[in-house]
Amino acid sequence: MRIGILSDIHVDINAEAGKPVMQGLKAAITSKGIDKMIIAGDMASDYELTLASLQELEDDTNVECLFVPGNHDIWNENHPDITAWDAYAWLQAHNGNLVNGPRSLIGDWVAMGDLGWYDYSFGSPDFSIEEFDRMQIDDRLWQDKVKAIWGRPTREMHGYFFDKLKQQLNDLEGKKIILVIHALPIQDFTVQNPDRMWSYLNAFLGSAQYGELALEHNVRYVICGHVHYRMQKRINSTEFICNCLNYSDQWITEEPAAEIAQVLKVIEIH
Repeated sequence: MRIGILSDIHVDINAEAGKPVMQGLKAAITSKGIDKMIIAGDMASDYELTLASLQELEDDTNVECLFVPGNHDIWNENHPDITAWDAYAWLQAHNGNLVNGPRSLIGDWVAMGDLGWYDYSFGSPDFSIEEFDRMQIDDRLWQDKVKAIWGRPTREMHGYFFDKLKQQLNDLEGKKIILVIHALPIQDFTVQNPDRMWSYLNAFLGSAQYGELALEHNVRYVICGHVHYRMQKRINSTEFICNCLNYSDQWITEEPAAEIAQVLKVIEIH
């Protein structure tokens, strides 16, 4: 089975920049002979557009899309009266949303995952928990503070997702696991040699506990996104993959189709 891997597609932001990505993504899925897609969050900054885009991909390629929401997918930017819980629940209408539960792939292979959140473990110890809770440094506000309204403390939300993933991994003991999570699971994928601002903002990229959990359960692949990097690292028998399309001003090429064809990663499982 050939599985395509991509995250942080941001169809709306890229379209607004004059770089529509859907046609190029469909073409790449077809040309690379993808049997199933895994999208690790941030399809769009509107749950309705995320759902419509996933459905369009499936309808036009005849390839199922498994995905987990990213922080953008649950934002209330276009729906100011909804909570993150509302968007998170409505996104479960898509059958491929791994929030609904693990999915069998082929043989003993199973895909599972969730959005994930952050516990500040990747932030610099020079800042206090109270400073991280403000989600603002100088004039830079981390937008989840005002657009992802959980109604619970940030680190409690990380615990919610961690406990859910831990229980699923316990239940899937003996399976070959592909874990999909939007938040970062390892320090290596954070902004390295950070300046003062990113020493602070790294706190909002994920949690080391997700990586530790994956290694404890001998997960085969961990697919993530969020940071707008394209990186891969093997630790023991676990392959960590961060493969983000990103905003168009972060691309290597100028053309959406060329960028996607270059970026879309494929893994094969048997």
